[in-house]
Parts: sequence; structure tokens; C-alpha cells
Amino acid sequence: MPNPEKLSVRGKITHLFINLLLVIFSLCIVLVIAEISLPLLKIRTIEEAVYQARRPVVQGIYGAYHPQLYYTLQKNLRNIHLFYPGQLDYMLDTNDNGFRGLNWDLSARRKNVVILGDSFAFGWGVQWDQTVGKLLEKKLQEKDPAYQVINLAMPGWDIDTIIRSFELYKEALKPVAVVYVFCPNDLLANINKISENEYDIAYHPKPDAENNYKAMVARQQPGYWSWNKFYRSSYCKAYHARIIRPTFSKRIRASLSIDKAPAGFDFLPPLDPPAENTLDKDHQQFALYCLNRLLKDAGTSRLYLIDTSDKSILYRKDTADNRRWLLREFSEKNKQAVSFIDFESFVRKTPDGRKFYLDYDDHWSAAGHASAADMMWKEMSEKI
Repeated sequence: MPNPEKLSVRGKITHLFINLLLVIFSLCIVLVIAEISLPLLKIRTIEEAVYQARRPVVQGIYGAYHPQLYYTLQKNLRNIHLFYPGQLDYMLDTNDNGFRGLNWDLSARRKNVVILGDSFAFGWGVQWDQTVGKLLEKKLQEKDPAYQVINLAMPGWDIDTIIRSFELYKEALKPVAVVYVFCPNDLLANINKISENEYDIAYHPKPDAENNYKAMVARQQPGYWSWNKFYRSSYCKAYHARIIRPTFSKRIRASLSIDKAPAGFDFLPPLDPPAENTLDKDHQQFALYCLNRLLKDAGTSRLYLIDTSDKSILYRKDTADNRRWLLREFSEKNKQAVSFIDFESFVRKTPDGRKFYLDYDDHWSAAGHASAADMMWKEMSEKI
């Protein structure tokens, strides 16, 4: 006969296993209910987190590997629609070189102004005719139809790639002016110092770099599905990131907090330019190296620097380590060749400054591009 004690142990294990399955099943049901219910609540912070995960990332979906720049966009795209309900709705065309817009006119009669930068200068979220480059071109052509603004900006590029792109095309473009639309996160590039005063900003691809990039693009396609992709873009993940984690993490709460703006204003006022920029020395030295290299690359062409800022910075009190002060100091030291346009201070001084940015996004809205183009034109018209 079976040992009663063994049957008792086996029964307990079976009972425990069944209870465990019931707990897992119950949790799954709760998660399904939460995933269905959370979109109905329209909680802004959760909706923003879901948007960040689900929005169409143009360089992810339509990127093309580049052996010197890592990536551009695929060449000669036409009428690509980038859409997210209530947030993004714009069209994209690319040229023979994989940049936004139609092919460049490289005839000798043209006076080329080159726009450098990342997704801000690219015009993330706005139509081509609403971008800072096209608006500036319209103003320049009223003065002289020979002017052409060429957009070399690309979403996701850091300052090292931005400079490499200009060095790659400067001889063909022969610009009469260069505009760098600087975003604070441009300094997130890997800092590779090779001597006391020199940095290596070249792209050094690994043997499998191209295949890895193509695989990444394949994973970004709308039809691609995986549990990881589903989880990262789920409402439950957003709830965990924006509600649960901040509850238990002082650091995360601080990163999501905002400082109260004066009555009638969306953002806090700008700081008077500090006596000394307190940006950490490594990033300061790297940024100055890159800016000096860009200035040298520009040759006799005047260099214009305009900062973009973003809402995550604007919601905080302005500080002496704000990266735009480095641009200002650099332009003052090289005033014969460089102009600085302080877009952030302008936004901070505007009562409804939030209108210059997209709703769930930190990128410029059409109003932001228009104001940046106006400021740029005012500075440029006195120099060109």
C-alpha cells in the first residue's frame, strides 16, 4: 500500500502548485484589466510615457546604415506619413543623400546656408515648410533668390556625428553660412580623449555594425511583434514607470518634478548670464573642442549657434551649468566669426512659452520653428 505520509506530502505539493497557478492566473487577469482600463483614464503622465514608447521614430523605421555617420535616412523616400493620434501628423521626403527634403541644387549660382543639428533642426513633428530651415530660406530668398538652405540635421545625432556630417559635405556645399541648432543632449556623445587638447570624434564601426543596424531597423517596423516590444509600449509599463517607481524613489521623483513658474508664465525666468559657466569640465572641454573644430571647418563662412532647450530644462530654475552659456561664451570670444541666438531665454520670457513645443514631446512646434527662424533671420540679415 502507498505510504500515507508520501501521499500527504505529494498532496501538499500539488495543492501548493495549484495555488501558485491560480495566483499567476489572477495576476494575469489583473494586468489585462489594467491594460484595458488605463487608456480610459487619460492620465497625462501615463499617456506621455506610452507616447514616448509608441511614437514613430523616423530614424528607427526609415534609417539606413552609413559607414561614416552610422546612419542617415533611406534615400528618395516620398510622402512618408508619420502619425500618432493627437500628437504627430507630418509628411517626410528624403533626397539622394538620405536627408530630409528634396535634392540639393549644387550649381555655382547658389548661396548655400547649411543647417546642422539633430531632431530639432530636422523638424521632428512638423511639415517640411514649417521647419526652421525652410522658413529661413524663404526670408533669405526675399533678399536674394540665389540663397538655398540645406538641412544636414538628423534625429538622434550627437555633436560628434553632426560635425562629421558637415566635414563630409562641406566641400560640395561650399556654404556662405553655417547654422548649428544645438540641443543640450548633443553632448551625450562618447568622449574619446586622445591627447591633452584633442578628441577622436570619428566613427569606428565594428565588423557587424551594418548587420546590427539593419536588424534594429527590422525590429522597429510597425509589423514586428515581440513580447519585449509589447511590454515596453504597454500601459502597465508606463504606470510602473510614472506612478509606482516615483513613489519609492526620491531620485525619480526629483527627475519628474517641476519648479513653479511666475503667474501667467509657463516657465521660470532666465538667469542673467553667470560670471562663470559651471558645466562639468569634461563636457566643457569636449564641447569647446567640437565647437572650435566646427568653426575651423566653416572657414570664412559665419557660424551661427542657436540653442533649443527642452521642456525638461525649462520646467526647472535656470542655472549656471546650463549648456547654452558655453555657446554664449564661445561666441563672445569669437565674435568676428560666430553669432549666438539665445532661444531659451526668449522662451522663458514669453508668458505662453509652452506653445513653442509639441504637447507630449520636447521638440519645437510650428510656432517654435517660426520664432527660431525669425530670431535667426534678424541676426543673419545684419551679417550676410
